[in-house]
Amino acid sequence: MKYGGYRGKILDVNLSEEKITLLDFNENDAENFIGGGGLAAKIVAELFKPNLSPLHEDAPLVFATGPLTGTIVPWSGRHCVAGISPLTHLWGESYSGGNWGKGLKQAGYDALIIRGEAKKKVYLYVSDKKVSIEDASHLKNKDCWQTDKILKDELGDKTKVASIGLAGENIVKFASILNDGSASRMAARCGFGALMGSKNLKAVAVQGSKKVKLYDESRLIESIKEKLPPLITEKEHCLKKARFVFSGFVDDGRHGVENWRKGDLAGFKEALLEEVEKHIEKAKPYLCSGCRTGCVESNTLKGIRQSVWESFAPLGSQLGIIDMAVVQELYDICNRNAIDSISAGGVLSFAMECFEEGIISKKDTDGIELEFGNGEAAKEMLEKICRREGFGEILAEGTKRAAKLIGRRAEEFALHTKGLEIPAHDPRTHNFMALTYATDNRGASHLSASNPRIGESDFADLLKIRFEAEGTAEMVVRRQNYSTLLNSLVLCIFSQAGYAQYYSPENFQGISAKEVNEWFNLATGMNKDIDSMLFDGERIFNLKHIINRKLGLESSEDSLPKRFLTLKRGQGPAANHLPQMDEMIKEYYEKRSWKRNGDLREEKVNQLGLRRFT
Repeated sequence: MKYGGYRGKILDVNLSEEKITLLDFNENDAENFIGGGGLAAKIVAELFKPNLSPLHEDAPLVFATGPLTGTIVPWSGRHCVAGISPLTHLWGESYSGGNWGKGLKQAGYDALIIRGEAKKKVYLYVSDKKVSIEDASHLKNKDCWQTDKILKDELGDKTKVASIGLAGENIVKFASILNDGSASRMAARCGFGALMGSKNLKAVAVQGSKKVKLYDESRLIESIKEKLPPLITEKEHCLKKARFVFSGFVDDGRHGVENWRKGDLAGFKEALLEEVEKHIEKAKPYLCSGCRTGCVESNTLKGIRQSVWESFAPLGSQLGIIDMAVVQELYDICNRNAIDSISAGGVLSFAMECFEEGIISKKDTDGIELEFGNGEAAKEMLEKICRREGFGEILAEGTKRAAKLIGRRAEEFALHTKGLEIPAHDPRTHNFMALTYATDNRGASHLSASNPRIGESDFADLLKIRFEAEGTAEMVVRRQNYSTLLNSLVLCIFSQAGYAQYYSPENFQGISAKEVNEWFNLATGMNKDIDSMLFDGERIFNLKHIINRKLGLESSEDSLPKRFLTLKRGQGPAANHLPQMDEMIKEYYEKRSWKRNGDLREEKVNQLGLRRFT
């Protein structure tokens, strides 16, 4: 590999054959697919056969880093996990921070492919000295924090561990992969903990010390210094961030309430802010590798890691719960067992509405009063889901499949897009969020177009146009391409202008596409301008779409659940707004150069160089 930032090597592990192969990552693929999610999409497109079940032993599970991972570039402490989602049966991707991706890169590899199924429970050990498949029988039924500690005791403190918990071992379809132990960094979405569990793979432990070579390190250092904000450690930062996120998002009406059927939950905002004020003295920003932002707090109370917005809303207001102690306990169950808190909140709120509508009863729920606001019932059912016990066996399939299994009008209350449960931001509050949820390749994703204008930080201006349909598709397409690029580098979205100022010191407004472009070129030695990098993002986004079309995705699935299109929130700034989906989807397909059935037009396939994948 002639470019800086890359190792030029991909590790291919077949657990069935206990075979470890080293593959080359060539310059042409680096130029076209960058790394991270782009590299993973290219690998999956070549390896996966559409007629296979997502849990078939030949289904690939891919861990991928980007050219900036493990380097001096800030906000680069992330890695991608990808494959065909056991939850949606479509393209899936998930991202995690912390230090695991840096460990894989410094061990000498750009990516890791795992295929096959081990005959017994194993873990994979990857270092710059050896790669081996090891017995993991002593890790059976251990939670992720326990697994992390045990493997570090065995392999050394510098070892970075990504593992599954009870949910993954029991093939819960929205099980996650957690890394960095009690720091609880997680590749949460799309159910790759289930895919890992189906392979009898409990953990991947990495340990590396090889420095990543860069094209022009001295110039890169100078460029970073010009833009880098001061390191943040003070509790005032935590307080500022928490007040903005918790209070601002509730005021904006983003939070879901009781399976999205209401506009607000009395006492929820006050309970959130009380929780912030109560514990802020003990909080400090937790920093992933290379981070200067600190989007979460390093704070545990009674051994429970404190929650974030994407869990407070799904496990709180969505379930009608305002007792923050209960929300924290639910979040702790998700972390230790490695289960997606967004999907967990989605499937529980779905079940609660079915219970209150009389579609299911205590006879179905193992005697549990599964009503909104019943925190003890939520905890008990979440534990049952992790164990696939009783009614938890059905809910462990995820909202879409559970609704089909239940029948009797249950699908009316199953809110998801493409099988992926809705995140903690109501699509009725912003048209660009609505269109993003409807069209993103993995399903409802709040991170793919969260700030619809690249490099602009004035969110107030964006709020003025958030209900307009015309022009929304162009913003979403451009932002999706940019987010796809960031996820291929792999850079954290909280570094970006239009986002970072809410999580960072007062004098820092985030980096823009200009810095991303400059740092990439200085790290790798490529000579791309930002338009060519956005074109790479477009190529990768469309490759994922091609994978979905091969898997049977219909254009009608680029939509939102009926509730978001017919039921108004009734409260907040978006009280009476409903997304104009038909108009926006039509414009979106035109901007993407997609046919009405969802296929790419021939000229677009050729322009993007994707002919061999169609």
